[in-house]
Amino acid sequence: MVPEVDPEACERTPEAVRTALRRRPDWLQAFEQDWLSAAADFDQVALADVMDKWFPFACACATPGYLDNVEHTIKRMSEGDTEGMVFHDDEGNAYDADNNPVDVRGRG
Repeated sequence: MVPEVDPEACERTPEAVRTALRRRPDWLQAFEQDWLSAAADFDQVALADVMDKWFPFACACATPGYLDNVEHTIKRMSEGDTEGMVFHDDEGNAYDADNNPVDVRGRG
């Protein structure tokens, strides 16, 4: 089971976001591009928007084990291994990979 992202795993500062995003260099590069673009115009609203956009990604990177678990799940699914996985629709109903309803009551 993939743990939830800890919204307090990263400080909400540009330097902390940069540090956390080192886990994903592609995300770090995109953050830097967004940040430098907003900073070049001295646009405080745009800088705040960049932080709003990238802070959740930084928290995902900084939450211990979160990205490892997500990447493992993606690898399993790409290999066709969905054993034990439960998927939810927009209404919260649970299904297995073959779209059969799953009773998840009582599960932690």
